[in-house]
Parts: sequence; C-alpha cells; structure tokens
Amino acid sequence: MPMIKMLVEKAAILADVKAKTKDAALKELLATAQAAGMFKKKIAPQLIKKLQEREAIGSTGLGNSVAVPHVKHEAVERTALVLARAKTGIEWQSIDGRPVQIMFFIASPGDSPESHLQCLRWVSTLARNADFRRFMLDAKDEAAIRDLLLELQPKI
Repeated sequence: MPMIKMLVEKAAILADVKAKTKDAALKELLATAQAAGMFKKKIAPQLIKKLQEREAIGSTGLGNSVAVPHVKHEAVERTALVLARAKTGIEWQSIDGRPVQIMFFIASPGDSPESHLQCLRWVSTLARNADFRRFMLDAKDEAAIRDLLLELQPKI
C-alpha cells in the first residue's frame, strides 16, 4: 500500500483544537498522536522538545493559516499524521503573519528521511490548495475531515 494512502487511513483527526498558543497546540497535537498509538508515551517529552527546537529555528507556519510541525525520532516506528483544525486561529509566527487554523503534525522514524520528505511534499501541496483549506475549515466533524483527506490523497 502506498505510504500516503496508509498515512491517510491511520491519521488522527482533531476537529477542534482547544489550545490558544503555539506551544499548547504542539502539546495537544502530540497528545492526540500518542493517544492514537502513533508512538509510546515515554518518548513524548523528547518529541515536544524536538518540536520546540524546530520552531525556534524557524516557524513551521507556511502561510494561508496552515502549519506543518514535524519531527523525526528513532523511537517512532512509522510515519504518522495528525490533521487538526483550530476554529479560532493560533499565533504561529507564520511567514504571512496570519494565525494558524489548520495543522498537519507529522512524526517519522529517524531512519526514513525519504518517507518524511514524501509526506511533507504531499502536505505542502494540500496546504497550497485553496479548496482544501476552505473545505477543511467548513467540515462539520472529524468524519468529514477524514473524507476530505481521503478524497485528496494522491491517486496511485
């Protein structure tokens, strides 16, 4: 099964992020991924540290209200995705200065840079798609968000 298709089918969806700050949002995304069994709880503190270090180097806010926080770690067994929506935007120091409402959190094994890059390329394509962003913000629930993700996965 192609990696993106598997990623979409196993993705955790968070339709209403409660966090009001970037740091709190990163922790909420991580907690969602951990609750979905994407990695063992004991590595969560290491992952949040890596995410915070990554954000300190440069914001993962791509613009158009989208952020793609991502992390690689040897204890992550397979590339995992959390797609989240914040109904009220979160300040993310984005390139365009706009608050973030759509977050793609990606966690990948440290030893598979190609699958990590493949996932980032696909996500950045979605992030640039105005129809995706509009439908994502208008989706009524997690099921509708998953359907949107399934509809827009690469056709291979």
